[in-house]
Amino acid sequence: MSESNIYEVAQIDETSWMINDNGARMFLFAGSDRALLVDSGYGKGDLRKTVEDLVQQPVMLVNTHADHDHIGGNSQFEAAYMHPSDFAHYREEHERFFPGSGNPVVLPLWEGDIIDIGCRKFEVIFTPGHTPGSIALLDEKNRLLLAGDGALDDKIVLCGVWRNIEAYTLSLEKLSSLRGKFDTIYPPHGSFPVGADIIDGLISGIKGAQSGAIAGVDTDFVENAKMYDAGVAKFVY
Repeated sequence: MSESNIYEVAQIDETSWMINDNGARMFLFAGSDRALLVDSGYGKGDLRKTVEDLVQQPVMLVNTHADHDHIGGNSQFEAAYMHPSDFAHYREEHERFFPGSGNPVVLPLWEGDIIDIGCRKFEVIFTPGHTPGSIALLDEKNRLLLAGDGALDDKIVLCGVWRNIEAYTLSLEKLSSLRGKFDTIYPPHGSFPVGADIIDGLISGIKGAQSGAIAGVDTDFVENAKMYDAGVAKFVY
């Protein structure tokens, strides 16, 4: 199997694709002017060739956050965009997991920035908590949200130096206030897709975990952490 073929590609609609990299999903959207690639997985395959086999437009790479399973293919592209609050985390993850792989230019995205790929626009929503610079991308016209690891029905890691539970809770409440603008969420892990109503379930779950209403159990997923099963998702911290 060639390196480019390690990915599982599924077409979502005429101009959208989901690219699976061993449980880490990336999303590709083709516009009339350029294409948008959201995250770059673990980076063990030829992601650039995979993307260029699907779209003819120049590709803009955006990272929802800087965890290693979202930035692994960054070095295959000229530049990657992310919120500057994740720049330090990005450098640490890149040095730890991808030493010697080359380091692309990293450019800033800010709250309220509009990514216009032609015929389709994505608004940057700043959602810190899972990491300091986590962002979501809102496609209001198509009522779609890409929220990174902040809104999914799998494990959500909130322990470690880069995590902040209070900020994460506030970010969920921020997304809840935008519920009238999206119906569907494309998550990078867990079920695909999920409905917007997961947001309120996550808010209830993380508050229950913090208050003690949901008991934590020992887990080997992350050392010295506990897992809180909120039904809608499992929080690890």
